[in-house]
Amino acid sequence: MYNKNYTNYNKNKSSYTPKKAVKSFRDLEVYQKSLESNVFVCSEVVNFLKANKKKINKKQENDEMSDYDNLIENSIIKNMLHCALSIPHLIVESHSKRFGTGTEHITILDDVMLKCNKMVAYLEQTRDILNTGIETDRFEEEIKKYFTTRQKVLNLQRVWKKYIQEKI
Repeated sequence: MYNKNYTNYNKNKSSYTPKKAVKSFRDLEVYQKSLESNVFVCSEVVNFLKANKKKINKKQENDEMSDYDNLIENSIIKNMLHCALSIPHLIVESHSKRFGTGTEHITILDDVMLKCNKMVAYLEQTRDILNTGIETDRFEEEIKKYFTTRQKVLNLQRVWKKYIQEKI
């Protein structure tokens, strides 16, 4: 398949390049980006917190405050991991169900958008409460990725709704 740029006669806009055809869920950009964001959550944040936890446990074995800190840390990280890991799975599920007769895939995309918003909140909590030591700019970059993913899922949902209306 060729990727040809078409001439654009409007000088204020860039040239148009057609997107690659979607043959499977792996071709969806929202799936690829959400999977990419999982790498940050699962590797960088969790690994840093595990390494940091070992240092803290050696220093504060008998401190009552450390139990409270561990409770907060564990609840934020546990919820954040579950949320981040579920986003690509929901996209896959929605893609599979869009070929059916119902509109369940649209509802699943709503859940994806909700989880993208939750991920922004979890990333902000991790950045502000847990003091991970990871640069603030890195968190801001990931937050922007989740907002972008949310917008692209909304666009995908609109396209799939049009497809349902045309099918009827």
